[in-house]
Amino acid sequence: MRLETDFRTWLIAEPTVAALVGGRIFGLVREPQAALPAINIQRIVTVRQELFCGVAPLVSTDLQVDSYAIDGDGAWTLAAVLRLALKNFSGPMGATQVDKVFLVNEFPLVDPDPGIIRVVQTYNFWYVED
Repeated sequence: MRLETDFRTWLIAEPTVAALVGGRIFGLVREPQAALPAINIQRIVTVRQELFCGVAPLVSTDLQVDSYAIDGDGAWTLAAVLRLALKNFSGPMGATQVDKVFLVNEFPLVDPDPGIIRVVQTYNFWYVED
């Protein structure tokens, strides 16, 4: 689970993201009654390559990143900030060495909480797993 925690720490340190959400970045479940805007991160799939000489160290993982806001403009603004921060990203993300990040999918949803809008983004991370 290091990727998720390193990604969260990296987002909190990213000035454009921090300006919008501060530390309101959650894993799996957004805290009830949490202030908005906020971000939720969860792993949805991981693929490891099996080679003849063992398992490859480069892993492919999809993370779902939900941008929550009280209106569509706020949610799309937060999603755009995330998209720009991760565009062509490669390098260290805390203790995790990220080879490449790709935005795979992006779409809006109405949250079960009345009046809250979220934009769902799926990012594919290629990173070195130790």
